[in-house]
Amino acid sequence: MRFGKFILVLLLLFVWKGAMPQQLLTLEQCRGMALEHNHKVIIADEHVKAAESLKKSAKTQFMPSISANGMYMRTNKKFSLLENDLLLPVIPYSAIDPNTGTFNANLDPANTFVINPGTGQPVTDSNGNPIFQNYTWIPKEKAEFGHKNIYTAGISLTQPIFTGGKIKETYNIAKYGENLAKASQDAEKTDVLFKTEEAYWRVVAVAEKVKLVNSYIKLLENLSADLENYYAEGMIIKNDLLKVKVKMNEAQLNLVKANNGLSLAKMALCQQVGLPLTQDVVLADSLSTMLEPVAEQSFTDTAINKRPEIEALYQSINIAKSGVNIMKSRYMPNIGLSANYMFMNPNPYNGLSQEFGGDWNVGVAINIPIFHWNDRGHTLRAARSEQRVAELKMEEAKELIALQVQQAVYTLNESVKKIEMAELNLQQAEENLKVVTDGFETGTQKTSDVLEAQSMWQNAYADLIDARMEYRMNLVNLKRVMGNLK
Repeated sequence: MRFGKFILVLLLLFVWKGAMPQQLLTLEQCRGMALEHNHKVIIADEHVKAAESLKKSAKTQFMPSISANGMYMRTNKKFSLLENDLLLPVIPYSAIDPNTGTFNANLDPANTFVINPGTGQPVTDSNGNPIFQNYTWIPKEKAEFGHKNIYTAGISLTQPIFTGGKIKETYNIAKYGENLAKASQDAEKTDVLFKTEEAYWRVVAVAEKVKLVNSYIKLLENLSADLENYYAEGMIIKNDLLKVKVKMNEAQLNLVKANNGLSLAKMALCQQVGLPLTQDVVLADSLSTMLEPVAEQSFTDTAINKRPEIEALYQSINIAKSGVNIMKSRYMPNIGLSANYMFMNPNPYNGLSQEFGGDWNVGVAINIPIFHWNDRGHTLRAARSEQRVAELKMEEAKELIALQVQQAVYTLNESVKKIEMAELNLQQAEENLKVVTDGFETGTQKTSDVLEAQSMWQNAYADLIDARMEYRMNLVNLKRVMGNLK
């Protein structure tokens, strides 16, 4: 049943391959296509654009702000200048001092006050105040003003002069935020490139294994043809033929599995680079290329200078420092300049007439914080703690990167040793297969010996493919931890 399922899957894959032409891809092409297609990279690009816009927005805070204002208000009651009706004395012109323009009771008392004929002095009331000759009466309703409809409109300009560094640090935070977004973008690209190269080399390795299984089947077919002739001549028993048939069936099943694995690996690569899953791809590289071992030296400084994670933490520290400076600025005064021009209807500059009247004003405002139950001290200590946390994260990241780099160098060099051993094992397996095959042809070796030698050759070749694949993966990992996977 399982074998039938494998055959069905293989047939479906063959149908898909026939539906679309093969496409030749290099590693660099796959890297470029993956960066263009990956949604995380696209999202990171948008984050960078957003951070750039926020930085531009923060920069505008240095500039003056201009705004227009308007208001309409309908009132219910009028304003009244008097609480009650007023009775006011009338002062003659002759009682006004021409030098000072003020009332002088001694200038013309006869025409100003009521005079007692007997004493010749002004008549006074019960409170001792002189009684004027003439009075005027002002009713309360005559001192009311206001209109049902009030309109105001104006334009304002405000310019911060000194804010204790708030605006500067806010701009710095936006600038560091942009750098942080770019570092995160680099980290996403590194992750995508790492996964792409992994998928690329996995396809190459599985393709090599498919070739290996086909070569193994070819060996079994040649052996089977020889055994058929030997059996026809009565030189061997049927059991020898059956042994080969069993191995052939196992090899055919392994070929189905290898082809399925290759198709799935290609699908994973297509998904990574943005191609249809049914697209059949052929890769331009092979696993045969070898590089020299990496010298066991410290690459930590290079990795720290290039890793996007370190850059992101560095920008986080800068943001935290700016946060501390902003908290310090809360102790500073705030000084700002304002300029306004306002229109009003009714016109307060012309007897509240039903028309618009305008005027301008310029002023400087200052606000000095004095006391608020140590609120600023608490927030300053919190900001300093956040800065310390960012610095500790940086120290931890540097230690981990140093460990990662050293581990990557060790594992890469170990994989080089594995390739050397695997190549030696394959060479010995090939020599053993040749000796056993020659012995079988001369009748000194049995069929089981040939089958065992062929199996050993296949396993040795598979181990070499795995070792080369491991080397490629470790090489990609070293580039990643070094920050060179760009």
